Amino acid sequence: MKKLTFFLICTLWLGAAQAQERVLNRGIINHNEETGDLARTNSGFGVKGGVLFNTLHGDGTDFLNNVKTATNWHAGFYSQFSVGRVFSIQPEALYSRREVKSDDSNMRFDYIEVPVLAVLNFTETLSLHAGPQVGVMLTAKQDDKEIDKEGYNTFDYGATAGLEARLSIFRIGGRYYRSFGDLGKFDSANAQRFLNDVKAGNFQVYLGVGF
Repeated sequence: MKKLTFFLICTLWLGAAQAQERVLNRGIINHNEETGDLARTNSGFGVKGGVLFNTLHGDGTDFLNNVKTATNWHAGFYSQFSVGRVFSIQPEALYSRREVKSDDSNMRFDYIEVPVLAVLNFTETLSLHAGPQVGVMLTAKQDDKEIDKEGYNTFDYGATAGLEARLSIFRIGGRYYRSFGDLGKFDSANAQRFLNDVKAGNFQVYLGVGF
């Protein structure tokens, strides 16, 4: 799975390099590309970032006192490959900071995430994004102190979907991500075994700049 994540990140960077070459060689900075009679408005690359509103799901959350929605951030790169006038594929490489707040403690997890999205353009400015996402946990902290990741699932996978609006080189969007993997993999004697039945989710709001 980690090899798959590495492969997807490499694919993203390759796409970004190809898109940058188009910008330098042809002066394209607004995602518009003429090929015969077909005007492509859904290709390019760029940077993006925004806020995350993190939530938890699953029966294991019953063991946490007063779980609260926590706000944090994410940022990274995207590259969009046009398949036609209204459809494209968009891989991304993101650094995301997920946070869990409760009366018991505050926990923070940093991830490298790679969503691979199918993009359907309703109009030239509005599109639907949906697809799978994988992630690798880099660090884990409890009450601002780094803890051992042993017992946590460091590989995360799930699905994400949302809407995006585009104005010139700018993009603004909202997206929801739902993890299909449990946060923990602790043995039955560990007091944190309830995390074996806890899954993460978050709602994202972001701003992007394309080239």
